[in-house]
Order: sequence, then C-alpha cells, then structure tokens
Amino acid sequence: MSIKFFLGLLISLLVTSCVTQVLRPKLTGTIVDEQGKPLVSCLVGDAYTDKNGNYELPEITAVRLFSFFGGSPIFLGEPVHKEGYEPKELVGGNRRGGVSLGTVWNMDTIRLRKTLTDFTKVTVQDHWLASMTKNLDTVFMTKKDLMYDRTKIDFIARKHNTYAKGYYYLGIDNLPKNVFERHIALDLTDSILKVQRVLIYGDVKTSEKTKYDTIYTQGKWKQEHKTLFFETELPEINGTYKVVNFNYDSMELIKQ
Repeated sequence: MSIKFFLGLLISLLVTSCVTQVLRPKLTGTIVDEQGKPLVSCLVGDAYTDKNGNYELPEITAVRLFSFFGGSPIFLGEPVHKEGYEPKELVGGNRRGGVSLGTVWNMDTIRLRKTLTDFTKVTVQDHWLASMTKNLDTVFMTKKDLMYDRTKIDFIARKHNTYAKGYYYLGIDNLPKNVFERHIALDLTDSILKVQRVLIYGDVKTSEKTKYDTIYTQGKWKQEHKTLFFETELPEINGTYKVVNFNYDSMELIKQ
C-alpha cells in the first residue's frame, strides 16, 4: 500500500471521528429589580432582556475529535449589567460535560439592586470580613453574615472572596509565601477594634491544607464620612483608607 493511501485513510478516520460538542447550551432566564419588576434592556452576556425581563443566549458549539471520555466540562460566567444597578454574574456549569445538542438551561431569576450612592445608608458599625491585595493598598470588605453565592453576590464581595483565597490555579498570587488562604474578621461594633486573622498554609498544587495560624488582636478605629482609620498591629489592616466603592453589604477601600 502506498503512503498516499495511508494518509488518505488517516484523514478519513480523523474526519469521521469529529463530533460537535456543546461549549455552552442555550440559556434562558429573567432579570428583575428589587421589587420583582422585570428589567428591560438589561445586558446579559451579549443579549438584552425584553419588556418582560426575559433573555435568551444561543447555544455555542465546536467541532472536535471524538473523545472516549465524553465532552469537556462547562463553566458559565456571563456578566449581567444595567446602568444604575449593581452588576451581577450569570453562572452555572456541568463538571462532567457531555451536554447534548439542543439542550436548554433555564437559569434562576436574578434580582438586581439599584446602585447605592448615599454612604450614610451603609451600616459601618458591624461585623466584617476583609481581604486585600498583595501590596496592601486596596482592601475589600463584606458583611460577615453574607453568604458567598456567585449568582447573588455583588462585585466587591467577589473580589473579597478572590483575594482571600488566592486562586493560584487562575494565576492570582496575592498572598504571603506558602499561605493558601487568609481570612480576617473585623468587629467594628465598638470603638475598640477586635481583629481575628487566620492564615491557612498548604500545597497550592494539591490544595491540601497543612497548617492553621490564628491570632487575635485589638486596636482602635474611627470613621469620618467616607474615610476609615484603623490603628492595629496588623500590617494588613492599619492606616487611613478612603472608601471608593460601596453598597449596603460591602466596601472597597484605598489606602491613603
């Protein structure tokens, strides 16, 4: 048999082994405001909601070689944006992959909250969780009792979650050497600042947690409009900070 025959046979096998895989199924859902009223012209991914707040994102596919291991995992992260409202994210996924062509995912209704512009409506005297950038110039704070849920949480709280855990597999290296997670709790209910810091050490490749280091300390704090002053022994949360972004549940601070 000639080389041309073998090449032709190989190409034929490759062509017949190609399958169409779903990268994102068709998505449908509804966007409403705080009162449950539909939001028209809200941008979800690359589609806009209609007068009833409904959106529809088309199926995305790709032609790939046949795999005995099924389709690729699906992870969704479509931004949800409307002027005057806090941005959210439409998320979902299927870790096992293998979603059939023509599949439709009906996503949960997403409720958008109007952007808060009056800082006096933020209850600063509360229990907070804090995380910060590697050079400690930006701090992200969110209410301690606020459960993290990517479909419901605001963008400042998403940043807080990111910078508290590092996400080495995404290339975000913002924590001290060998620290896998850093969690800082602030009690601002009194003029005496109470702080708990937990450093979790571990193997960033296997995600195995090997050591917990917890310290408790106190200090002072005060607020002057959109400026917060922290006096503590912790370098992570010490100094003067300007509030640059905020809502009812979270704040973004820039060190002055």
